[in-house]
Amino acid sequence: MKKKDTTQTLLFIALSIVLWLMYGYVLECSDDVVHQILQSGTNKNQWTQWIYDFYPRLQTEKWRFDEQFFLTKSHQLLLRNTWIVQLILLITVYWYLIKNRLNTVYIQTFSVTTDSQIITKYITPSLYLCLGIVVYDAIVEFQDLIYFKAFYSPIGIGKLLLPVFPSLLFLWILYLVLLGSIVSIVCLPYKWISASISLMAFIYYQLLFSGFDKYDHGYTTLTYAMLVYPFILFEQEKNTSKYTPAWGIVLIQLMISLSYFYGGLEKILISGWDWVATDNLQQHLLLHQTHWGSYLASYPTVCKGLSFGVILLQCSFILLPFFKNLRYILLPIGFIFHTATWLLLGAGGLINPWWCLYLFFLIPLQAQETK
Repeated sequence: MKKKDTTQTLLFIALSIVLWLMYGYVLECSDDVVHQILQSGTNKNQWTQWIYDFYPRLQTEKWRFDEQFFLTKSHQLLLRNTWIVQLILLITVYWYLIKNRLNTVYIQTFSVTTDSQIITKYITPSLYLCLGIVVYDAIVEFQDLIYFKAFYSPIGIGKLLLPVFPSLLFLWILYLVLLGSIVSIVCLPYKWISASISLMAFIYYQLLFSGFDKYDHGYTTLTYAMLVYPFILFEQEKNTSKYTPAWGIVLIQLMISLSYFYGGLEKILISGWDWVATDNLQQHLLLHQTHWGSYLASYPTVCKGLSFGVILLQCSFILLPFFKNLRYILLPIGFIFHTATWLLLGAGGLINPWWCLYLFFLIPLQAQETK
């Protein structure tokens, strides 16, 4: 082993030891911190107030679960973050060994193009049709929220952008801006500007709903796609050739895949094998009381098998951007999964933004020509 390699290995080991010693020390202190946070009343110190601002649902969740639940959660969160730091440390110390390989993977993944006509005729209309369906329902939901505005408590950036619950006039203006920006993407030039406007209006829409201590993950992948799509449209408009750089398409694929992967990983980290071994799915089916859900709940073995299948599906999605042929297996299963959650649990709807965005995995991509 070269002297340089030996030195870096010893440095990595030393820093890792320090990291895990810090983990052990913080772990010892965490129980007292969690206890203080849960027992705090109206008089909160700055640290406790920050926790409640970051996770406002704690105000209600602490009455639903006992202290041991939150202690276990805090230990798990601390362990996750320590492993993340350990991974960053590994990459940093051994960067000189892996950078060439990572650069090759990056070039192979993102240096691709797609036919501009596909973006114009299929992808753009489909994405904003999906947003249009969401916008169509928005005005009804907006007006219903008026009756609950006394409970409005904005969080995060919502404290700056929507510090108080807006008037009905503002909600109508937001609705019309959303609708108008979608129409202008189809009818007007400089589509990336209209896409940016619709993105900002849609973020306002979600900030409003998150002000009621509720995060709606149903729009997660749609929001990720809209964050990137203005760049795709900008690339298309400035490009004079038949093919448009498709790095944005790949980025959207990655974010959709990560949304599934994190969902499966979270189930494993929180519940472990209990997610499959217990009657978790069966209890959810009985709780929601749909016709097909109640029928399926009478077959506990099938429920456990489906629980395992959900984790397998979600964790496998991360492979899609790199192994394209898996789309013929995972995408149909994903469509069935989201349709089943609607039929069995009453969650979502027949038109679901999650499977609607599978279209991004069907776009033909080719390697970009190098000059």
